[in-house]
Amino acid sequence: MRLYATYSLIFFVCGLFVACHQAEDTGIKIQWADKRATGISIASPLLKTVPADSLNQLLSVRLAGKETAIAGTISLTGDVAIFEPLIPFTRGLRYDVWLRNQRLSEMTIPTLSSGDNPKLLAIYPSQDSLPDNLLKIYLHFSRPMREGQSLNYVSLIKNKADTLPGVFLDLQPELWNADRTILTLWLDPGRIKRDLLPNKRLGAPLQAGSQYQLVVSSAWPDQQGATLAKPTTKSFLAVQRDSLSPAPAQWALAPPASGSVQPLEVAFGEALDYSLLAETLHVFNETGKPVSGSWQIGDNEKLSLFKPDAAWQKGQYRLRIEGRLEDLAGNNLNRPFDRDITRKELQKKSRSFVELAFSVY
Repeated sequence: MRLYATYSLIFFVCGLFVACHQAEDTGIKIQWADKRATGISIASPLLKTVPADSLNQLLSVRLAGKETAIAGTISLTGDVAIFEPLIPFTRGLRYDVWLRNQRLSEMTIPTLSSGDNPKLLAIYPSQDSLPDNLLKIYLHFSRPMREGQSLNYVSLIKNKADTLPGVFLDLQPELWNADRTILTLWLDPGRIKRDLLPNKRLGAPLQAGSQYQLVVSSAWPDQQGATLAKPTTKSFLAVQRDSLSPAPAQWALAPPASGSVQPLEVAFGEALDYSLLAETLHVFNETGKPVSGSWQIGDNEKLSLFKPDAAWQKGQYRLRIEGRLEDLAGNNLNRPFDRDITRKELQKKSRSFVELAFSVY
């Protein structure tokens, strides 16, 4: 009996070795970039009967059990064919490689290890009192999220009781930054602008004096299929609407000392749009040359700090603010977001930028 068990164990180990050896010798390997399966390589022995100029017609990759080929590109690197799908392969799913309408091999994209989840790093605006004509909300994630599904995972609750329908604009494609980690959610502008039909029929998305909870579900998957580590709730109070443009002339600038790399401090006196703050402020020296450095946003988007790459020199400087900079209600430097376009006093010429002078001693 003991001898039988010993032989059984030997056969099991040998079988496992052969299976692993065969898996390694399939000639098809998954290619990875930033934990994403971005392609597969197919060794030349598997393709030796296929002319190079016919690969696109004869080679395809399909989701297991499906007849439709996945969109992608095929290229040759040395003696290896590389297939790169238009959208990276999804973890946990099985795919088949087909050649001349015959299944050549199959592969399963491994799932992420337990605990390897994306995170919602921040929600902007960050303050807890927001105007009832708030225009945009930004969600900042730790890594690229699955697109086109945000309204399935984001909800707005009023006074801890009612989940509000139709609050956010259903944009397709959604407004993501280049690396797909920051999503811009627009509250429906048609309901915010008081002279439009959606506003008259449905009312504004927010009402001053009411409490709201923005809830982001933990079920939201990233591009690799892993879901958020936990749900996130941001609570805030809606206060009276903001119908005035930002006024740079009222900003407070605290210049740094010459010879230092202390930051230039710019206090706005109100919260401004988080995303636009990162793009619309620039510093120039007295010769008109841009000063290189980096901006840091603080104090619930009411303050920005500019740290130069090199020490400040004595002289005159200018802070240039692009006219498209907005506050939380979408009012830019040139005009309010919700305005009466028939009033002549509001039909003024748009400014590309506004400048504020400061000195470094």
